[in-house]
Amino acid sequence: MHDQTTMAIVPKGTFVGRSLQGIVPAVIRAPEWLLSVPLRCAWAPRWHAGRAPRWETSQLCNSLLPPASPAKQANIPVNIHVNVHVNIHARSALPAALGSIEQFKIFGPPEDPFVIETDKVLGVGGQGTVYLCHKQSTPNVKHAVKTIPIWRLLMDPSCDEKIADIRKETEVLMKIQGHPNICGCLGCFDAFRPGTTQAQYIMIVMELVDGGELASYIKDGQSCLPEDVVKSVTKQTAMGLKFIHEKDIVHRDLKAENILVCSQQLTAQTPVKLIDFGVAKSLSGTVARSCVGTTEIMAPELVGAKMMIAPKGVNLPTHGPYTFQPPAQQSPGFGIVTQRPDGKGAMVNGIEPGGQAAGYNVGDGWAISHINGQEILEMPFVKDFNELGAGTKGGVTAITEILGALSAPFTVQFVELPKREFTKAVDLWSLGVTMYVMLTGIKPFSDENKIVNAEYDQSPLAKCSPQAQELVKSLLKLNPAERPTIDQVLAHPFLQWLGP
Repeated sequence: MHDQTTMAIVPKGTFVGRSLQGIVPAVIRAPEWLLSVPLRCAWAPRWHAGRAPRWETSQLCNSLLPPASPAKQANIPVNIHVNVHVNIHARSALPAALGSIEQFKIFGPPEDPFVIETDKVLGVGGQGTVYLCHKQSTPNVKHAVKTIPIWRLLMDPSCDEKIADIRKETEVLMKIQGHPNICGCLGCFDAFRPGTTQAQYIMIVMELVDGGELASYIKDGQSCLPEDVVKSVTKQTAMGLKFIHEKDIVHRDLKAENILVCSQQLTAQTPVKLIDFGVAKSLSGTVARSCVGTTEIMAPELVGAKMMIAPKGVNLPTHGPYTFQPPAQQSPGFGIVTQRPDGKGAMVNGIEPGGQAAGYNVGDGWAISHINGQEILEMPFVKDFNELGAGTKGGVTAITEILGALSAPFTVQFVELPKREFTKAVDLWSLGVTMYVMLTGIKPFSDENKIVNAEYDQSPLAKCSPQAQELVKSLLKLNPAERPTIDQVLAHPFLQWLGP
């Protein structure tokens, strides 16, 4: 079977492909019997027997087509063209008319709108850009506005889902207002192009905090914070966590970069505020199930589920090998996606009722460990831009290459991943990591295996008070059930001198 180049949309040259490393030129190849869906830097193939590949615009992510695209209006399916190179300069080549922030700098209530100071950029993130802004009636009172360009999502297959996620973030923000250690939100607004009903931007207006990120006060490996400051920041952060936990919300990305200092100088008296609830989650019952956030501050139970790594001495259940008929004759009955954030491995994503996989009781979310006896856990799913140069060398194989060559019955072995159920204890772990960083000036974990086993160097804590050491060690317990609750943290002797 020959390979077919993918990732192109109409009009040619306007698609910017994203990888884990950012926007890059890339040619991605996939076998012709795979129907793949790029999803957050991963490919989600569906196996269809005896069918030529069909790639539709509705299955492509990160499109930069204009909102008024004729293809979008007419809902025209577009097939992939062969040998199209993703254009790294496509974004800069787009005409400003597609969604320039200048067109939407005035937004909000008509009687007293907000005005974005487009020359005052406060930061740039994955969702959008943060600018300085003010109300038209009070130009001297400054706020921060997070501008999220919805127009870029309109040709995305998961457009509705992604916009819904943004709406959920705004709902969470409004739900947690009224606490001194939570950054205030003045409101969330849709911005429209005149004469249209489709929002082009979502604007989130936030309280402006002048002091910057807590992380900027800690030089990696060079300086740490005085213990009285650590006590103050820890207690304030814990109070903010208690407030959101009581509303059944988990932050999931607590770190020094997401704690703002409300002064140019950080002392034990300086207020701090939690920010960035972009991956915060309202709990369904008592647990969350998605693995999101920054890996280096993630709890072991999150990293284990995300990276398919079990603590030492724990063996993950295995299944198979099971024999499947060749894809050209019969669909294997399950889809697959990249299993790990680094683009390696493969995992089951959807089971076809009555199919071959269902006959073996294959579980949705299981990882694939072997194909025809060959281990694939450390193998790249596809040859992305990092693999292209090495792809012609011996020993470099992608999982899609193995799948594309299957023409006879084949075997697959599966591994059950750690259970994806996470509680508020993930925030307590992250609080422990943040405390460690404040007390020592260094990060406690260097890789995922260390996190999963809760293995970190405790010697830098030796200079700290016994109370500080004990609190950090209790927060960094491997078993989430053994970590203190947020009330127990606030009652810990290390924080008591600050008062109730």
